[in-house]
Amino acid sequence: MRSRTVVAALAALLSLLALAGPARAADPAWRTAEQVRDRLFDAQQALILDGPREAAKAADAAADAYAGALRDGIAQADPAADRTVRSELAAARRAAADGDAPVLAAARGAIRAALLRGSATVTLRAVRAGDADTAREWLLLREFRTATRFTRAGADGTLAVEQLDTGKLSPAKAEQAVRKDLLDAYQGRLRELLADAARNAQRGFRAPWAEAAAQADGSWRILAGRYREDRGEAATQTADRAFAALRRAASAGDATAAATAQRRVAAALDGFTAAPFTAQESARRAQQLLRFVALIPVEYRRGTKDDEVTKDFEIQEAVAFQAGAVAAFADLQDQLTRRGRAQTLRAKADLETLGTMVDRAATTTRGVPTADEVEDVEDRIDDGLRAIMPDAWTEPTDESDYDLIALTLDRMEAAVGAGQYRQAEQARLEAYAFFEFGPERRLKSFDQGLALTVEGLIWFGADGKDGLATLIADRAPRRQIRETRVQLDKRLGDAAATLGDSANRATVVTNAAIIVFREGLEGVLILAAITASFVGVRRRNRRPVFVGALLGLLVSLITWVLAQTLLRSLDQYGEKLEAVVGLIAIGVLLLITNWFFHRVYWSEWIGKFHRQRKKIETMDKVGFFSAQVLGLGLLGLTSVYREGFETVLFLQSLQLSAGTAAVVEGAGLGLALTFLVAVVTFALQRKLPYKKMLIVTGVMIGFVLVVMVGQTARTMQGTGWLPITPLDVDMPYWSGLWFGVYPTWETVGAQVIAAVFVIGSYYLAREVKVKRPVRKAVKRGDLRAEDAKAAEADPEIGAGGLPAEPAAVGDR
Repeated sequence: MRSRTVVAALAALLSLLALAGPARAADPAWRTAEQVRDRLFDAQQALILDGPREAAKAADAAADAYAGALRDGIAQADPAADRTVRSELAAARRAAADGDAPVLAAARGAIRAALLRGSATVTLRAVRAGDADTAREWLLLREFRTATRFTRAGADGTLAVEQLDTGKLSPAKAEQAVRKDLLDAYQGRLRELLADAARNAQRGFRAPWAEAAAQADGSWRILAGRYREDRGEAATQTADRAFAALRRAASAGDATAAATAQRRVAAALDGFTAAPFTAQESARRAQQLLRFVALIPVEYRRGTKDDEVTKDFEIQEAVAFQAGAVAAFADLQDQLTRRGRAQTLRAKADLETLGTMVDRAATTTRGVPTADEVEDVEDRIDDGLRAIMPDAWTEPTDESDYDLIALTLDRMEAAVGAGQYRQAEQARLEAYAFFEFGPERRLKSFDQGLALTVEGLIWFGADGKDGLATLIADRAPRRQIRETRVQLDKRLGDAAATLGDSANRATVVTNAAIIVFREGLEGVLILAAITASFVGVRRRNRRPVFVGALLGLLVSLITWVLAQTLLRSLDQYGEKLEAVVGLIAIGVLLLITNWFFHRVYWSEWIGKFHRQRKKIETMDKVGFFSAQVLGLGLLGLTSVYREGFETVLFLQSLQLSAGTAAVVEGAGLGLALTFLVAVVTFALQRKLPYKKMLIVTGVMIGFVLVVMVGQTARTMQGTGWLPITPLDVDMPYWSGLWFGVYPTWETVGAQVIAAVFVIGSYYLAREVKVKRPVRKAVKRGDLRAEDAKAAEADPEIGAGGLPAEPAAVGDR
């Protein structure tokens, strides 16, 4: 009996200790605040299901939850916020007892806002005092700007507190960062609450309407101090009255009064930014705004044909960019208004018009605005914004692109976590598009290896990590994709640092110089072969050829300018344009390579020039502009312009990736080297092995062809024109950089086909042009067997050869 009593006593003691434990270790502020909010929600639910009495009990439980550490902390730091919470808790108790659901909901919204206001005050005071522990605890009781596809939930306040704790940030600077973060978040939430209030008013949902309006009124109190600094006391009092009227109208269900109050609130907040941006932040946000606006018609055009929607996904992309543009415009409206109120209002109206157009396409499939109409509105917005933006805002920067890349990769990870790999792949392609449209071009000019590493991590792998394209295609788990994402973030940081440090452009300059020198060398060799026999009295025939060659160079430069203008106007198509240019260049390379390997380039092309030269020499000279002079000039022009046109094509592909300045510098260097070779060839009359040099050049172009095929195939994968089927092999990033070899069946297969085509066509041509005629000649008895072997070994004999002209190239 005694032992049973002892056991019971111990059990009772343990129960008391268990109950006493939570009282001694008070819940953190954010958890207690959630308890208050939850009990008030219970009161709202009980009012519907159980009646006023149970609702009143739940409201009393909310008041009990508020008592304690939460109330003490708020009351000490912000007495006004404490008074509001206690007053609204009493109002909630009365509304619950009276069965007034809208008033109860309004009280809940006001209490939520007052708790957040008190928490912000406690947090800022703790930061100011250098108390990182208290600040960290109370900062958990806060709200964030709602994250969208193109905005991230702000973490600057949290980071500032952590840096304060480690001594990396002074209390004053930490307070500034936390204050700015909170003001930005609460202004964003205020916009959403006002939109919720208006939406619920239209639907006639009394309780949600009243709650949103009351919480908006409370959130305004958090921003009012900053508003007073910016607009003055009189404007602040006007805004106070507008918010109070909105809450009263919502609680009473007066839609007319609420609409009037809503307009007054909108007028008071028009152009107000609670957390002013720094100059750098403003420029970055402006770049995002311009980018979002520009991308709306691009996506819209892809998703429509005439007045019909053909691709819903592209329309949703346009809607997302529209939302991003509206948010960015709201952040900058205050600054824009100061620079031009009328233009800002027009831009705002046009942005609303654009939103109406894309929203219509998102809700119906026929009778939607055409892509041209959408583009016209976009042009007006872009022109209007650029007219009032400071020059620093309109200058292209990479910071906003890095932000968009990070946001889109966040979306990719979230999609993978949800098992939505198709959406993840689309997000990956979007992230690459932001990289390709922005930093990649400059980065290739400064550090092509780093650019290829970033590309590799987005695509097929680099730095010992599988690429995101490969991982998504293999439906890899989120943990594995996260590892590559971390490495990609690191490399993107390296890219930002590289561009910020203005690294050298040696790689791009060198590549451009090689292209120009390679093509220029061909032109010089051809001209040398043409003019080789112009010696003695015929030496005067060289002048029209050289004049024609200079004209060919001039026409090549004009072609470059025209190509620049044309391609710049098509710049919005990004990698699609690069793929088209690559395909054209591949076509030219295939033609040139076939000329080489079929002996057309030397035996027929150069032979044609010799035949034309002989024909021209027989013409009678009549005056300065004789047929002979014009013919020789045209011969020189065409021989140079053919090489110049190829050079333009090759340089355009490089310019689209790396920019104009570096390409022009490299082209100038290559041109100088070409002129040096020309001097050696023509002025010093050196005897050079022309045919062998042309053959070497032909082999080099064949190599370039295979590389370009691989790179163009990879670009076409980026545009969605080719599928992606990864190869289960590891390849270093330099294999793509130097050889265009990427670990996919499509890219490698395209290169194999290109190589087989060129080599196979060589052997086929040799069979048709050399071996078959030789066999027939032997069979007819026109050729001895030993001569047949010699003919097969020397194509010049087998094909009839070039009529002795090349042998005379070096003769003087």
